Amino acid sequence: MSLKDLLNIPVEVTRLKGTFITFVYVAILSVCTLLGLTWLVTTYFILLRSCFSYVLFAAVCGAIFVSVLTIYSALSAECNMSIVISILEGIYGVEALALSAYFSRGNYRCGLNLMLLFLLWGIGLRLPCLYFGCYEEGYGIVAQISLVCLGNALKWIVCVVYFHECKKQILEKKYDEEVGTDVSAVD
Repeated sequence: MSLKDLLNIPVEVTRLKGTFITFVYVAILSVCTLLGLTWLVTTYFILLRSCFSYVLFAAVCGAIFVSVLTIYSALSAECNMSIVISILEGIYGVEALALSAYFSRGNYRCGLNLMLLFLLWGIGLRLPCLYFGCYEEGYGIVAQISLVCLGNALKWIVCVVYFHECKKQILEKKYDEEVGTDVSAVD
């Protein structure tokens, strides 16, 4: 399916409602994970503000933070793929989340690396603007928003490619027991 084919798909209200439902599920999962990260950082700063002699506690909190950030990045890859599934395949809600988990089963590391790359991309776009004070000028704000929108568009294109690669890989692994041949990928 090419980009031209995607643009020729008619927009249906039921498809938009289903995609919105999937987006709400994704937003709830993302907020819960980010609240866990925020709680961890807040606990770290509250408990270590009074004394800095707890190096072991700092190492444990750092390790937990890295593991929760890894889980968030992997969950973000699956959630973004579930939104792509709801748009392209017409499967919504929990079913889209389950299908994205099924498709990304063999590509966990690839999805994790993609989301970490886009996390670093987002931070890399925002930090120079904070450093140079772009938020004080009108053109700096426009440039910052343009770069973030470009990054988001690039992220969604990469998520569509990631979905198609995961789907292709899963369909190539399926084995037809009756005929004894591999099932080819369906476009």
